[in-house]
Amino acid sequence: MRTAFTTSLLFIFFILLMASCQSSGPVFSKRGETYKSAREIAEEKRQERRARKLARKNGNNDRPLASKDRTSRTRVKRNLDKDIETVIETARSYTGVPYRWGGTTRVGMDCSGLLCTSFESIDVKLPRTSDEQSRFGKEVRVKDLQEGDLVFFGANRNSRQITHVGMVTEVIDDNNIRFIHASTSLGVIENNLFAEHYQKIFIKAVRPSI
Repeated sequence: MRTAFTTSLLFIFFILLMASCQSSGPVFSKRGETYKSAREIAEEKRQERRARKLARKNGNNDRPLASKDRTSRTRVKRNLDKDIETVIETARSYTGVPYRWGGTTRVGMDCSGLLCTSFESIDVKLPRTSDEQSRFGKEVRVKDLQEGDLVFFGANRNSRQITHVGMVTEVIDDNNIRFIHASTSLGVIENNLFAEHYQKIFIKAVRPSI
């Protein structure tokens, strides 16, 4: 009799346990965002651009006008052009990828390859070498630099031959302009243009024709 009672209790406990398991939903971590590849980012941005073009065609152009105030480098962060935002976001998705001469993938990336790949996200084809890229657009002064501008460097202080390129990602103030590039020693990384090393080898800046 006691055995039958014990068996009944175990059966009831098993039924309750199964019901509890079935009613429990999985719990997902909310830390960070889901990783997106450069291709996925590019496709999302292409769809956004198509929608904006259609809106402009229908007379609904809500694109903000660029500020003309150049009197101070310290200013309220401006709204980036959507295409430039896409290029920067794509370039940053390669952060940490090691340097590889001639590379254009996540296996390895060189400096001009990083920019070619990033600008492809908005269907803009840049020349392949840093020297050629230095002629793809209008030269701009350092005090007028904006996000998306290209910055070019030589091999040493006295060199005027362009051997390296990066892209401005953030203009913070007169002493801090961030640019992304594929460093031979550290891979894809962002640095301050006004760091002593880069000031010594800086040659020119260009606003690409897009």
